[in-house]
Amino acid sequence: MAEGFVNFYIQRLETLLLEEAESFSGFEDEVQRMIGMLREIGSFSAESGSTEETDAASWVRELKDIINEMDDSVDGFIIQMDTHSGSEQKKLIDSFRHELQKTSSCLDEKVLVHRTRELNSSSKGEKREDENFHGMDEGETSASSSSSKLQYKNFPYHLQICFAYCCIFPENYWINKGRLIRLFIAEGLIQGKAGEVIEDIAEENINELINLGMLQVVDHPGNGIKLVVPSHHREVCLHQIKEEEFQTACPNSDSSLPLTVRCVSIHSDMKQVESVLSKVRSRSLFLFGNRGSSEDNLNWLNLYGSKFLRVLDLEDSKIKHLPDEVGDLMHLRYLGLKHTDISELPERLGNLRALQTLDIRRCGNLKAVPNQVLNLLRLRHFKMFKNIGIGGMSIPKGIGRIKSLQTLTGIYAGDGIARELGSLIQLRRLGVMDVNEDDVSEELFVSVMKMRELLCLSLQAKHTFHRGTLTLLESFVPPPLLRKLRLEGILERIPNWLGLMERLTCLRLGYSHLSENPASVLQHLPNLKILSLWHAFDAKQIGKEFCRAGGFPKLEDLTIASRVLEEWTELVEGAVPSLKFLHLRNCLRLRMLPEGLQFITTLKQLSLLPLLDDHEERLRPDGGEENYKIKHIPQVKFITMSAVNQIASHSRGVVKNDE
Repeated sequence: MAEGFVNFYIQRLETLLLEEAESFSGFEDEVQRMIGMLREIGSFSAESGSTEETDAASWVRELKDIINEMDDSVDGFIIQMDTHSGSEQKKLIDSFRHELQKTSSCLDEKVLVHRTRELNSSSKGEKREDENFHGMDEGETSASSSSSKLQYKNFPYHLQICFAYCCIFPENYWINKGRLIRLFIAEGLIQGKAGEVIEDIAEENINELINLGMLQVVDHPGNGIKLVVPSHHREVCLHQIKEEEFQTACPNSDSSLPLTVRCVSIHSDMKQVESVLSKVRSRSLFLFGNRGSSEDNLNWLNLYGSKFLRVLDLEDSKIKHLPDEVGDLMHLRYLGLKHTDISELPERLGNLRALQTLDIRRCGNLKAVPNQVLNLLRLRHFKMFKNIGIGGMSIPKGIGRIKSLQTLTGIYAGDGIARELGSLIQLRRLGVMDVNEDDVSEELFVSVMKMRELLCLSLQAKHTFHRGTLTLLESFVPPPLLRKLRLEGILERIPNWLGLMERLTCLRLGYSHLSENPASVLQHLPNLKILSLWHAFDAKQIGKEFCRAGGFPKLEDLTIASRVLEEWTELVEGAVPSLKFLHLRNCLRLRMLPEGLQFITTLKQLSLLPLLDDHEERLRPDGGEENYKIKHIPQVKFITMSAVNQIASHSRGVVKNDE
């Protein structure tokens, strides 16, 4: 345990020497000496023995206190140096040098105590029975809790701390995998490896936890992997992290917080935030389930405790205004504003020099971002989507200079932005809207082909819902590593390269209105798991040509939407052998389900939205002539056309009364 958090702090100090070179100028030798001592402590703590487990646990707690105090001093020094100048800075430098010397003395003492203990232990010939000495209290009440306790204690530190972080989320909360990856990185929970992208390392950690059963993948339809922490594992972990003061939730205003708490998640209302940040120097603040007044403001950003924040996640809150003071959060790496009521970003947002993630999807009436975002040179993930109106978010010219960007989504690429994207060859996720404007299309495709690391690509035509055309450049070939692809808009034909994308796992063709069924090509893709054909082809009938036996070998989730489709006559036995979810949406004329559906024994859910009334009769379990096709499916969901019409009629009546 000690080795783990020591190594993590060494990584943090080494990163600060690079990223905060100006603030640490003149302190390089002192910091390097401290790193050397920490390396020594880390090396012998991995193998240390002790005659008394309580002594060893006490030694670890004291060591952790020293490191936490040092962390506060370092962050506080950087904050103060940024807000002072001249003689005041000189005083700060002298004070910080004294703090470093004091910390070095404490570390020297810890080394001496350890060596003395080891010498005494060796002379007595005693050995510790349990190397995992920093564990939980004895006396679990159930076999599952005891098993969870044993698992948690035996994890390497990097998995312990990642799993503990997952327990910040409320019980049974569906955690988006991508969001979790970005949070892990912002918190500094991922140790870098030479030649590897840090997001990939974070994903490896998550996959390890999934394989160990500590995280479960939510079995749900749709795009995006959702995770949940099993209740029995969460209970044990919460007990552990409460002891370590890693995080806390604030269920009511009377909750007391230890001063050393590092992460705060508030599950009720924002009025508690001010009292929390006036007492502690938390590194992360989450607001969950906050549905308070939209007039709530963020005056607490003025508090000194807020200046230490690395993560500020306000997703789904009712906040209307983000004050300029957010620009003072110089340690902030993650700013989550998704689904808030914010309609304007402050200019001082550009002061957030450490920011890695900015999520402004579906923010109020936000339509453009300020030029100051160009100062966010460490930004890795910039996620956008307008809440009102269909079209991309306007971004300032110069975006091509942010070479750290990995994700850039929901953008309008006109006014020269399409050409600039060609400079962002390191991008892994790109989403562009209004693609077919004259100043966008050709330059955009040329830029995309330069992005050899691209994993996800979304291209949406202008006026997609009004039969806008997505004209693909004749010479366009997607980057070779692409795993997810979304094409929105009328396509003249199926692209020649589409059937050759062997790495593709997720595909959506939206409003393509093809004359030929694309499934004839797509069924040969060996790794495709999710397919959405949303008004993708205009055929009145689908037959067995849709998929041969063994076609779509890994497909788990299939969505078909069509206002034209009337009959799906047959599915060959052995087709789509892995299918779990089948969704038929807006198929207003579909009169029958395919013969052969009964052979897809892997199906877990069938949804028919809407379903013709007479078709419902044929699917009924009490004598419906088509029921044999669906009776093996555990969950069948539908809304009949008459019910849809009733709902629509009621809604129109409500609107009329309101007027």
